[in-house]
Amino acid sequence: MLLLLFAAFLIVPAIELYLIIEVSHQVGFGNTLIALVFISVIGAWMVKREGLQIIRKTQIELANGQLPGKQIVEGLLILLAGVLMLTPGFATDAIGLLLLFPLTRIMLRSFLTRRFVKKLKTGQAFLWGSKNNDSQRVVDVEWDVSDTNKRNKKELEE
Repeated sequence: MLLLLFAAFLIVPAIELYLIIEVSHQVGFGNTLIALVFISVIGAWMVKREGLQIIRKTQIELANGQLPGKQIVEGLLILLAGVLMLTPGFATDAIGLLLLFPLTRIMLRSFLTRRFVKKLKTGQAFLWGSKNNDSQRVVDVEWDVSDTNKRNKKELEE
């Protein structure tokens, strides 16, 4: 984990800075700046468009009584794409744009889902509260929704 943070905060900015300097030597500083701003604006528009599409799909699945598992993962990938698009640089923008295209996002989503399920089966990953912990207590409660609905209707009628 420490190595990942090291890469995220030191290596990635160094690569980005190197790429920006190299591109500015090839096409000029002004053109490089325009390209970075243009890519960021296009990326922000795509993040908004794809995000709203995922929200609509989620609402449809919830209205049909289904859990929107795929849409949640895709929403997180779009969020990651947005963060990458906000980071100035060509490499992070390229990765962010790849995450915004539905085909590459679906491929990555299925890969991550398969990997997570495999780790769950082998016991290398766990969901919150799924690990045996003596300090956790389970409280079993029965709840009858019809009584609450009847009570609410009576209160509305009065």
